[in-house]
Amino acid sequence: MKELLLITFVGALVIGSTGCSSIDARSGGTQSGLYPGVKQSKENYDTRGSGGVAAILALPYAILDLPSSFALDTVLLPLDLLKGLDFLKGKDDKPAPQP
Repeated sequence: MKELLLITFVGALVIGSTGCSSIDARSGGTQSGLYPGVKQSKENYDTRGSGGVAAILALPYAILDLPSSFALDTVLLPLDLLKGLDFLKGKDDKPAPQP
């Protein structure tokens, strides 16, 4: 019974902690365009990849986050395309300046 509980906990932890780059990129991150989570995940790992213990600890997270960010970005691709079309038409989310 304890093994099942441990496996369930670890599985929930892994699933819950992946795809964070996609969410972060859409909620105020620096990336935009198509597949922003994948871009941000790669950028985050590149900045941590300077060596040392931090790079070793970040590697498993990057391995788990990149495919899940790709999957979540693929699911949200229609929304990204619509946002891009609104931007091209001039319907940006920024309000017009007041005179």
